[in-house]
Amino acid sequence: MVLVVAGCAEERARPEPNVTGRLHPPGITNEDSEYFHGRELARRDYDFSLCAKCHGEDFAGGTSKVSCLACHDDKPTACATCHREDVEAGAHAVHRTRGVACAECHTVPDSWNAEGHIRRGGSADPRPAEVVFGATAALTIDPANRVGSPQYANGTCTNVYCHGDALAAGGAATEPRWDAPVTGNCDRCHGAPPPSHAQDRCVSCHPQTAPHIDGAIQIGRTAGCDGCHGGGGDPAPPFDLAGNEFTTALGVGAHQAHLAGPSLLRAPLACSECHAVPATVDALGHIDSPLPAEVAPAIGWSRVTGTCGTWCHGSATPVWTQQGGAACGTCHAVPPATPVHAGATVQTCSTCHPSASHMDGDVDVL
Repeated sequence: MVLVVAGCAEERARPEPNVTGRLHPPGITNEDSEYFHGRELARRDYDFSLCAKCHGEDFAGGTSKVSCLACHDDKPTACATCHREDVEAGAHAVHRTRGVACAECHTVPDSWNAEGHIRRGGSADPRPAEVVFGATAALTIDPANRVGSPQYANGTCTNVYCHGDALAAGGAATEPRWDAPVTGNCDRCHGAPPPSHAQDRCVSCHPQTAPHIDGAIQIGRTAGCDGCHGGGGDPAPPFDLAGNEFTTALGVGAHQAHLAGPSLLRAPLACSECHAVPATVDALGHIDSPLPAEVAPAIGWSRVTGTCGTWCHGSATPVWTQQGGAACGTCHAVPPATPVHAGATVQTCSTCHPSASHMDGDVDVL
C-alpha cells in the first residue's frame, strides 16, 4: 500500500491569534486590550483601507453593517481620533480654550496620511511631536525687547510673544513650563500694570473687545480722543474713563454744561480752558500720566469739594456734580449792586449790553 502525504513541504496559512469564529479577536473594542483596534491599526501602519473593506469607504457600516461613526463622529481618520488624549495633556486644554490654533505651535499636516506624519514607509515622524512656532510667538512690538527667536526646550517656552517674554513688561511667568499649573492672570505675561504704565485700570485705555496677543496695541474704543472719554466725536464726558455716564460721577459732572453751553449764559468753552490738550493720544504727559486729569491751576479746582474758585462764577461755588448751580443771579446780582444798574432788571440787560459776549472777561457797554 502506498501512502500519499500532500502539502508537507508547504506550511498552511494560520488564523490570527485568539480568533473565535469572528474576523476580529476578543478585545477589539476594549481600550485596555492588547488587541484594541487602535493598537491593531498602529501595528498595521495605519492602513485604513483594511477597515474600509468591511466598514465601507465612508466607515458608515459597509458589508459589516457596523458603523465606525457611532464612536468616531468625524470618521476614524479625523485628527481628534488620535489626538483626543494628547490635546488634554499639559497646557493643551488651556491653549485650546483661548483659541490658539494648533498651527501656532506645530506643523499641521494637510491630511492624516501626509508625508512625514504617521504612516511609516520609511518616513514616519517619531514621537514626540516637534514644536514649530507660528507667527504669533514671533511677534515683536519693540525690537529692542526681543533677545532671540521663539524657542521650546525641556518643556519650557522662551522668547515667545504669547507669554510676554518679548515684551519686557514685567510678567511673573513669561517662560512657563508646559506641565506647570496655571496660576495668576494678566500678571503672568505683563505687570498689572506694566512698568511703563501710569494707570492700573486696563479698560480706561484698552477696550475689552480688542483682540489680545495679536501684536497690535489698541488704545480706545475708536481712534481719536473720544475713543477713551466722550463719544460720537465729542471728547467731553460722558463717558468718562471709568465708563460712567451720569453727571453725579466726578469724571462726568458738568463737562457738557461747559462744552455745549446749553444754558446760553455764554458760548461753549473749549477743553483747553481747563485742561492741557495733547496733540496726539500718545503725547508725553497724556496717558503716561497718572490719574486724575490735571486742571489748570488758575481755575482753583478742588477735587475734595468738587468746586472751582474761578472768576467765571463770581462769588458762587456751584458743585461740579450737581445740576442747576449756575443761572442769572448766581454769579452776579440781578441787577448788579452798583449805582449804574439802579432800576435795571433782567429784561433790560440788553439795553446796555445788546451783543456782549458773556463771561469773556470784558464788560461790553454801548
